[in-house]
Amino acid sequence: MEDSTNQRIGMALALSAAFLWGVSGAVAADAFADVSPARVAQARAFLAALVLVPYAWARGMLRVRSGWPSLVALGVNLAAVNVTFYWAIDRLGVGPGATIQFLGPILVLGWMVLIQGRKVSPVAWAAAVVAIVGVALVSQAWDVADADWTGVGAGLASAVFFASYLLLGEHVGRRMRAVTVVSWGFLFATAFWAVVQPVWSFPTNLAGGVWGKLLFVGIAGTAVPFLIEFAALRRAAAGLVGVVATAEPVIGAAAAWILLDQNLSTLQIVGGLMVVTAVASIQRWGLPAAEVPYEVAR
Repeated sequence: MEDSTNQRIGMALALSAAFLWGVSGAVAADAFADVSPARVAQARAFLAALVLVPYAWARGMLRVRSGWPSLVALGVNLAAVNVTFYWAIDRLGVGPGATIQFLGPILVLGWMVLIQGRKVSPVAWAAAVVAIVGVALVSQAWDVADADWTGVGAGLASAVFFASYLLLGEHVGRRMRAVTVVSWGFLFATAFWAVVQPVWSFPTNLAGGVWGKLLFVGIAGTAVPFLIEFAALRRAAAGLVGVVATAEPVIGAAAAWILLDQNLSTLQIVGGLMVVTAVASIQRWGLPAAEVPYEVAR
């Protein structure tokens, strides 16, 4: 009985994290008129590190003895997945951009089979086909003349970086706790952005509302849902939490419709649901015994 209650609490927490991540995408897109996607990604990394690093330090989870190159690579990868995701939602809209990024877990399956030699169930391959068709519907790939291929390219790059982030996180997570990994990841992402885009050149003449959006994206849309996700993973299996995480594109599309008036066609809605269903099926029934740990997922 206690295990069942813990699992229900864990699933509710995971849904709360997915809700915050989904809304965060719409809020970030709303800020692009005043701040570039790269600067929003920089602010997100800095603010997340500002919350997560002290949290990890207070809990004695910041100490690392080895694995520094992997953590640095993870931080740079985290910066890359964030900025390509923001480029995608800036050009395609929140719903389509987030949906294409969720091809990441499909790419992880391909890596598992081709590089690691791990077995993947037929359910996973069927879901992969469904997801690819769904992305074609979301991006309206048949309309070559009007398709925003730059946005689609950014979304696909975001999916690749998301997949490599999951694999890097799995590798590092074998030796370190999730809080440690994510805290150092955002810290190194912040350092990366400080070199690429010096802090002193960050636009300061922003309206109060824009600063509020950046704070929401960095804290309520990143640091807080990560902490909630950690709490969820202490109560429910990673695979089940991963299934709940697939609600994020749907929540993001709904938030963009409410906040930004970004409407989707019927075919795009169908495509988005296909991708979400496919990824959820893979996480629930198609992953090998060694699952990708969703405690490092975005």
